[in-house]
Amino acid sequence: MTFHLIRKHKLREEHALIWFVASLAIFLLSIFDVIVNRLAAFFSISYAPTLILVFGVLFCVVLLLVQTVQLSVQANHIRDLAQTIGLLEWRLHELEDQPLADEGMATVVESNFVEHSEPAVAKPQPQKVNFV
Repeated sequence: MTFHLIRKHKLREEHALIWFVASLAIFLLSIFDVIVNRLAAFFSISYAPTLILVFGVLFCVVLLLVQTVQLSVQANHIRDLAQTIGLLEWRLHELEDQPLADEGMATVVESNFVEHSEPAVAKPQPQKVNFV
């Protein structure tokens, strides 16, 4: 199931590693019941399979905490990006509404626009965004 989710790009590799480790731990604990019995004796648990359930619940709680932190970080990034876009749009409208200083400048701009068949637009460079 995890491989299928990775291939369909629905699960990132770093999250898949967590699920692989959890699956391996469950597999090993189910095969080697001696480990479960010794851990249950160490924690003074009378019914050993309860320990697996407790570990599963703790794993889910930790996983939920990590996901909540990541969600909060992403929400902060989205808020910052929305504010930046708003400021850039405001600045663009300010520049568009600003009259040219003199008519001579307007003719230079018009002649430059006529000389070039395509407007010179800088290609945006891809930026690496680190989403943790």
